[in-house]
Amino acid sequence: ELRQLQDAVPPFPSDEAYAVLEKQLGGAGRFNRVFASLSTEPVASASIGQVYKGTLREGGTEVAVKVQRPGILAEIALDLHVLRILTPLQTVLQNAANGIKTDKEDIAA
Repeated sequence: ELRQLQDAVPPFPSDEAYAVLEKQLGGAGRFNRVFASLSTEPVASASIGQVYKGTLREGGTEVAVKVQRPGILAEIALDLHVLRILTPLQTVLQNAANGIKTDKEDIAA
């Protein structure tokens, strides 16, 4: 089910992706120095980013350009923080449901 949710993530706007690329390449104008062309729409999209088809200006090599979804690192960090908080509680509840004693070592950080 999680895989289906991850695969069903719609792409984020291409203008946002292009802005991310510009920033990562060092600012305005750098984009056109690196790429001769880049697809206007992503060829694939997933939960943490999407992929564009591009052609390098130097050499004309076709490449796949992965662009990370804006703000995704903060979302992942928050998810991991919540998991870290809830995991000990889940362990205690699961052990109680199974009639198992929970020791401090079972839930120590």
